[in-house]
Order: sequence, then C-alpha cells, then structure tokens
Amino acid sequence: MQTLLKETNAYRLLKAERDKNRLHHAYLLLLDDKRNLREAVKIFAKLLFFCEEADTPERARISSLIDGEVFSDSLVFPKTDKKFTVAETEDILEEISLKPIEGGKKVFLVADFAEATAQAQNKLLKVLEEPPENVFFLLGATSSYPVLSTVLSRTEKLEILPFTETQVGDCLRRLYKDKPFTQRELTLSAAASSGSVGTAQNILDGGYYKDLTQKAFELCSAGLSTLPIAVKKASDIKYKKEFLSFLKLVFRDAFLYKAETKDSSFRSVGEKYFVLPTERDKVRAVSENYSLSALLYAQEALTEAEKEVFFNANFPQCIEIALSKILWKNKSVL
Repeated sequence: MQTLLKETNAYRLLKAERDKNRLHHAYLLLLDDKRNLREAVKIFAKLLFFCEEADTPERARISSLIDGEVFSDSLVFPKTDKKFTVAETEDILEEISLKPIEGGKKVFLVADFAEATAQAQNKLLKVLEEPPENVFFLLGATSSYPVLSTVLSRTEKLEILPFTETQVGDCLRRLYKDKPFTQRELTLSAAASSGSVGTAQNILDGGYYKDLTQKAFELCSAGLSTLPIAVKKASDIKYKKEFLSFLKLVFRDAFLYKAETKDSSFRSVGEKYFVLPTERDKVRAVSENYSLSALLYAQEALTEAEKEVFFNANFPQCIEIALSKILWKNKSVL
C-alpha cells in the first residue's frame, strides 16, 4: 500500500510543501478505502517527521513508533474500528496545550473523519481556526461530503483518486505473494474494486467473489417482468458496493463480447480485456439479450446507483431502478 500511496500526487504535494517549509496547519486526506485509510494517514504523517524513508536508525525508530501508534508527538484517533467522538475531541484539546516531547511539532491524526458526528467536528473547529504554533492535523476521510463546510474551508485537501486496475492488481500480488490465490482471483478482485485496494482485499479475504459473480449474472439475465423477484433474491447480499462493481463487470464484458462479434477487428482487443474469461458462455448469454447501446449505458446507470448507495439510499430500490433503466434502454433500441 505504501508503494501506491507514494506514487500519488497528494503524497508528492505534501512532501513538496514540507520541503519548502510551507505546511498548512490542517490537511484533509481523501481516500475512498476504509480498510486502508488509517494506514494511509500514518504514512502521510511520516512525511511531517522526515522519516518516510527510514534510512537511519533514528528515522526507522520514529517510523516504527508511528506505525504502532505509540509515537509521543503523533497521536492517532479514534480507537480502531470506532468513530471519532466529542470526548476524543476534548482529549485533543487537552493534548494541544502540551509541548512536543521529541521534536518541534505535534501531529494529530484522525481516521475516518467522515464518520465523526457534527458535534465532534464543530468542537474541533475552533482549534482549526486558530491552531497553536507547530500543531498539525491530518484528517483522513473516505469522502468529503459528510465533513462540515466550515471544516473543509479550514483544511487543505489532499485527494487520492481511485487507482487503476493494474495498480490494484500489482498491489495485491505484493500483499498476497505468500497466499494461495490464483491470478484470475487477483485480477477479478482488482477489476471489481473500483480502484480501491481495500475493496479488493475484502473480496479476496472473504472468498465471496464466486457468490457475487453468480448473483450478478442472475440479475443481469432478468427481464422487466422477473426483475423484482431477482432483485429481492440479490438484495440480501452483505457486500453491496462490491456487488454493484460485479454487475458493472458483467455488463462490461458483455459489451466487449458483443462488440467483438460485430467487428472482427475488435476481437483481439475484446478478448484481451475480458475480466471474466472463464464465464464466457454466461457473458455471451447476457450480450445476446442486450443491445450495444444498452450494455454501454449500463455503466452510467450502475455508477449512479453506486453514488446513491454511498449516501445510504435503499439498496434494493437502487439496483431495481438501475436495471429497469438499462432494460428500458434496451427495449427502446430493440
């Protein structure tokens, strides 16, 4: 994960501002990866203490302490798997009055700040408006939308865009080099990750990619009359975000399959980019039921559904609306 993060513009920006002694007092690190957000915030914190390379015993020591969340001048909030609360804001306010122990700065890390209550965010607002000298904040968040506008206006945004499938796949191969996963499993998980390493890890660790694939094909094969039943059957799935990603994969491969059958010059390209090569017969069946324009439109409709689900919209309703739009698009063409 560290390798990926060091290649981002956000990382390079913070490093440049540090080297030029132009650090802002508060940063909002945006990374849509809940599983790895806490680690990412700590990796960025190392920049502020010049220990990102750990190339000397002292830097290695500080780097290790930050990783273990026991470095006296770098405090991490909230507790693992907990939400940032008003009580922890009060802890920060108390700590701010104390001088750094080892160096010239004190850094407060928060992940995931997007889950903090409005009360907790408001209580932290004053210190963000008038920060003490040599006190810095790194607020990690999976999204900026739940963060109060008043907080946003007082932080410098460091946004990490979704990684490419290749980047996620390479990262998985490094992370799981000693695990018995096949190349197909790694590739499929990377393709279904929407650019999030954490999502890909969840798919692999949970071993539920087969179930997601099966249910995605079943839903993609439903018609307007059978759609409500198919949606009801699929709606109890635990990993909703990943399921929508798998739906997009099925429609994407179906588009490639249909395109290659209509244009022989496209064949080698289509086969090269198949994510579900072992499911070719099922992909073919989906492609035969949809027009090219409907298969292409599916990406737009399902992306909109992903956004709605992110904001806690009703999951069954979102996927039924998305699939209905795709089916109606298909009907209008056929």
